Amino acid sequence: MQYKTLNKLLIFSLFFMALWFFGNLYEEFVLTPNQLTDSYEKLRHWQKFFTVTNPIFFYVPFTQFAVIIICILYFKVSDIKQKQLLKKAGVFGVLAMITTVVIVTQINLKTFFGDLDKYKDQLFFLSVVWLIGNAIRLYFVGSSLYYIFKTYILLQIKNANT
Repeated sequence: MQYKTLNKLLIFSLFFMALWFFGNLYEEFVLTPNQLTDSYEKLRHWQKFFTVTNPIFFYVPFTQFAVIIICILYFKVSDIKQKQLLKKAGVFGVLAMITTVVIVTQINLKTFFGDLDKYKDQLFFLSVVWLIGNAIRLYFVGSSLYYIFKTYILLQIKNANT
């Protein structure tokens, strides 16, 4: 694969994995802990607040594209060290996507988009589980981001030496 193409695809993936990581980091430490007190009222206000836009637009589809690109790059690069790093980045990225599917389908659809009256007794518990699941997702996204960045640095060093 040509340097320019690989470089651009790595930058794309770096940017959107960083966006994903720091977006979820913000949610972990700033947004969601507020749900741990008076969960029903907080989530009711959250649902009323997001009427025109939605946080989903922040993450979809570019974070998933970033992971897919990393997986494709793994098969396209010939450098063994880059291949090893991309393999790790891809595995952690896929694990982050799987974790996200679980969080969205099992928690977010109830707490952020569901009928809060139906789940009123579960909202505190779901908020705690969300925080734990998101912490796991942060580890996966952060690890993927780390290995993408290492691949990018390795590519720059390799290009500088040619």
